[in-house]
Amino acid sequence: MNAEPSGELTPATGSRTTTAARTTDDVSLRTGAVAIPGDGPSLHAALDSLVRLIEQQLPAMHGSVLLVADDGRTLRHGAAPNLPPAYCKLIDGAQIGPVAGSCGTAAWRAQQVIVTDIEMDPLWTDYKAFALPHGLRACWSTPIVDENHSVLGTFAMYYEHPREPGTLEQALTRTATMLAGNIIIRARTEEALRASEAAMRAARAEAEHANKAKSEFLAMMSHELRTPLNAIGGYAKLMLDGIPNPPSEGQENFLRRIVKGQQHLLALIESVLTHAKLDAGRMTYRLENIRIGELLDVIETLSAPQREAKRIGYECTACDSKLVVRADRQKLVQILLNLLSNAVKFTQPEGRITLRTSVPAPGRAMIGVRDTGIGMTAEQVATVFEPFVQFDNRLTRQEKGTGLGMPISRELARGMGGDLTVESQPGAGTEFLLTLSTDDAAAQAS
Repeated sequence: MNAEPSGELTPATGSRTTTAARTTDDVSLRTGAVAIPGDGPSLHAALDSLVRLIEQQLPAMHGSVLLVADDGRTLRHGAAPNLPPAYCKLIDGAQIGPVAGSCGTAAWRAQQVIVTDIEMDPLWTDYKAFALPHGLRACWSTPIVDENHSVLGTFAMYYEHPREPGTLEQALTRTATMLAGNIIIRARTEEALRASEAAMRAARAEAEHANKAKSEFLAMMSHELRTPLNAIGGYAKLMLDGIPNPPSEGQENFLRRIVKGQQHLLALIESVLTHAKLDAGRMTYRLENIRIGELLDVIETLSAPQREAKRIGYECTACDSKLVVRADRQKLVQILLNLLSNAVKFTQPEGRITLRTSVPAPGRAMIGVRDTGIGMTAEQVATVFEPFVQFDNRLTRQEKGTGLGMPISRELARGMGGDLTVESQPGAGTEFLLTLSTDDAAAQAS
């Protein structure tokens, strides 16, 4: 029975297989020493640790890992802690091909290539001038593949004397290529994840920049539009007051239409500007204790012209006028007026609007605005708080808005620590429920 150059027995003895199994098990148990990328070290450092671990089992062997480059045609340096640096530099970028040394050929064939004597093997014709001056005579290279059998790189064992691999070397090679594949895949996954995160950060920054530019543009345009609109409304009102001369009946009718259109445009511009501020997070709130009774008279008076025009009834008998909430007074009035205006818009003539208050939980108050209007489908309920969404129906075709009233109202409510929700069914009307924090001490004192 012949012995391998390393002094190890051939497989025929049976004892060598046992030695190989023990050695590869030892390597597997010690792979915890090889930290893979994502746990700290770089890809090259992790591969370097792996090669050193395999070399510890075969002291006469010099290990090497080459990586398939992005072009898929060349091999780049991965790790070779004990190969001469000059040799590593010479083979860095070597071509993959049918006659390209051990590693280039193994990557080409996707099969293990065993060269027992570099000086004599035709695969090394173009490369032996690199290896021989550094005392390298044997090279066995095995492709590193992923689960799809795509070649990721090669793991090679170099020796300074011509020789063939034994069972131990083959077993360690299988372990090394498996671990190297895991390291490479993990590293590429981590790299892809970092690239994805960087792309997401860049996209987020671009979106934030675009949003800021949009908000600044809207603020500028709102100012530029409001100035002439205020002038138009001012002059129209002066003319209605008879300055410089009293208008005729026909002129007065036209002037009133001008004022109405001017006020409508101002309201639309104000809605767009408010939405831009909310979207940019630049809305400020001045919270104070507010008794509900102080607001009911105000919103009833302000909404009366709209309701009276359609002969819509109004009821607030279920409202607790002593209930105290924490809110920004101006913004709370804006929300309630938006809700009442919306109720009037979607309620038929002779319909009814009902306000009510309740305390659904300690420290929370609720204001409900219910109408007997046309109601909403489940699909409409799901989008009612989306910006610029408008529901087309015969009741609203004459007066279109921006579709911002409800989205703005909900964002204002949330900005004050509350919320705005809706309950509705087609043909059965709609109820918007505004929830806010209460001030129990203030309520008791009143």
